[in-house]
Amino acid sequence: MIFENDGKRFGEIMFGLAENYPGTNLSTNGLMMRFEAMKEFSIDQVGQAATKLLKTHRFNTMPTVGDFISTIDAASGNIPVEDRAEIEANKVLDHLHRHGKGVIPEFEDPITKHLMSTRWRYGSWASHVVEDELKWWHKDFVRAYRAHAVGAGVMNCLPDLSGLKQLTGKIGNWGKEVIHAN
Repeated sequence: MIFENDGKRFGEIMFGLAENYPGTNLSTNGLMMRFEAMKEFSIDQVGQAATKLLKTHRFNTMPTVGDFISTIDAASGNIPVEDRAEIEANKVLDHLHRHGKGVIPEFEDPITKHLMSTRWRYGSWASHVVEDELKWWHKDFVRAYRAHAVGAGVMNCLPDLSGLKQLTGKIGNWGKEVIHAN
């Protein structure tokens, strides 16, 4: 976690990195916003990310806060959402090609489990999908996965289904509540 007394070091990191990108202008407000956005990381993580970004040829302009976060996440072993979405889509397709529609998979990833049980019910989807449509399905899945992953955390984006079982048990029994006399 970056602390207020890390402000000087943070400024040194940002100005040092900016020197590698001609024409970059850093404002006080811009630095304050970057500082605030990266407070969850240590100053050492920010410095290591800056060094790593400095060594890449991927950027022609000053890297954004998002670039810093992706670099820090990659260094700590966290897989970016875009990559996780691709991996999960490929897991679904791999299962389809190996097992067809007959074997319903058990997905470990909560977003994949949610998508393949609500948006695309695996059994029904697998029995109707055509090979030519899989390219488009893959893109739709990745887009849906990314949309569900947005927010504070993975579990915060999924609906709370705790009362669903009770509700479904009452279907068909409306108005038939039994009153027991004591």
